[in-house]
Amino acid sequence: MVTWAISTSVSGNRSLAVAGYLYGFIALLLTLRAFGHVMEVARGMGTIQIAVFVIWKDLRAIFWLFISTILGFSLAVTKISVVEASYSGSRKHL
Repeated sequence: MVTWAISTSVSGNRSLAVAGYLYGFIALLLTLRAFGHVMEVARGMGTIQIAVFVIWKDLRAIFWLFISTILGFSLAVTKISVVEASYSGSRKHL
């Protein structure tokens, strides 16, 4: 481990902020690992954990289908409204 000291203010220190972000991410991974270990050790929880992961995978697929459907309809409605606005605007000038 390397210790690096800078005699400046803590506020506005980018390296300190990045270290804080990385610390939070590592804490997240360790928490998930500890939760997974508890699920694996308890008898019968391994199958429940597998089922939860399969359900999570299905929910992600449904979420992305929902997002893509919303995006597709919003693009179509936007294109129709732009065409209608340009058509209506061109008739006013005639």
